[in-house]
Amino acid sequence: MKILYLRTVPWFNLTAGGSVGHTSGVINSLDKLVELDVISNDKLFGVKKEIKIITPLLKFLPVFGEFFFNLGLIRKVKDVKSYNYIYQRHSGESFIGAYLSKKYGVPLVLEFNSFEAWKLKNWGKKGSAVFMFANFVFRRLLKLPLVSRVEKYTLKNATYIVVVSDVLKNDLINNGVDAKKILVNPNGVDETIYHPALNAPELKVEVAGDKKNVIGFIGTFGQWHGSLILAKAIDDLYKLFPERLNDTQFLLIGEGNQLPEVKTIVKESGFEKNVTFTGKVLQSKGPEYLSLCNVLLSPHIPNPDGTEFFGSPTKLFEYMAMGKAIVASNLNQIGEILDDENTALLIEANDSKLLASSINKLVLDDGLQNKLGMNARTEALKNYSWDRHVERLLDFIK
Repeated sequence: MKILYLRTVPWFNLTAGGSVGHTSGVINSLDKLVELDVISNDKLFGVKKEIKIITPLLKFLPVFGEFFFNLGLIRKVKDVKSYNYIYQRHSGESFIGAYLSKKYGVPLVLEFNSFEAWKLKNWGKKGSAVFMFANFVFRRLLKLPLVSRVEKYTLKNATYIVVVSDVLKNDLINNGVDAKKILVNPNGVDETIYHPALNAPELKVEVAGDKKNVIGFIGTFGQWHGSLILAKAIDDLYKLFPERLNDTQFLLIGEGNQLPEVKTIVKESGFEKNVTFTGKVLQSKGPEYLSLCNVLLSPHIPNPDGTEFFGSPTKLFEYMAMGKAIVASNLNQIGEILDDENTALLIEANDSKLLASSINKLVLDDGLQNKLGMNARTEALKNYSWDRHVERLLDFIK
């Protein structure tokens, strides 16, 4: 089997984050099982295979740059008929996979992680009134009409659509997509990179001093990650359980839109010394930092418009593979994959005090920590490696 993998997402120089782990995980596992060619608009961190990079001329054009790149790319993708399948990671203005599939009769496998049109309507940075108005004009009046049209075209012409959750599948069906061509395939992890044997004692001293407990979070501090709830939970933990001041340190790994607000909440709480912010770290360094922790947090929050949470957080599977105790929001797929009191502690989303008390419960019970961590690792190895993810994909399209 021969597959052409297309990556035209308009994000460049990415060295960390869920999309980096997902992209490298899928490509590296596909490369083990099929003959694979990869065309990308940028270098792909963590990908072992040699890739063909075609750099966009209008690389950072905020409107229509990705669309024009797709137009130019059509002439540069050769021998399309020699492939059995085209695989493309969906992005707002990227139509090339659907176009090539339609033109040459080669089936398109579309990796669909979210509705880009929905994100344009519901996610965005906050700022001054002038900024918000300009942002509204840019996102809703200029970009949204194009993204909506491209998204409909791509979904219509995709032969198979791979989604990360049942919620996304249902959303697609409600938008007229045939259920028979949709595969629900949760995200995964490279268990050879994320594993319990990692140890970095010197880094732990640097991060947490002599404190016994390190409570970790890794992410891009986006709106859906629950990072503001986490910041409030830090305040709650030390106020409700002041004895934790002497033995517990928080380790917040990454950067993103809400990080400044998180830092403000932590500073105003007065517990700044008990929180270590790493800033952005390379994807390859993430496992080392996670190894310092004995409890890991996934406090995701519901969608702002009341729709169901559609995500499949890559951090969740990385936590599981690390063999660490997890506290996570009981939201849709998160609550389906994790088993309360068996592979994690599941809590109601948006409850900072409950998050704090759950952390305290684990800090006081090493046995429960070990049980949850070992069971989570076992589950990750059984069902959620990237190799298993790709095997499910190939079985479906065959």
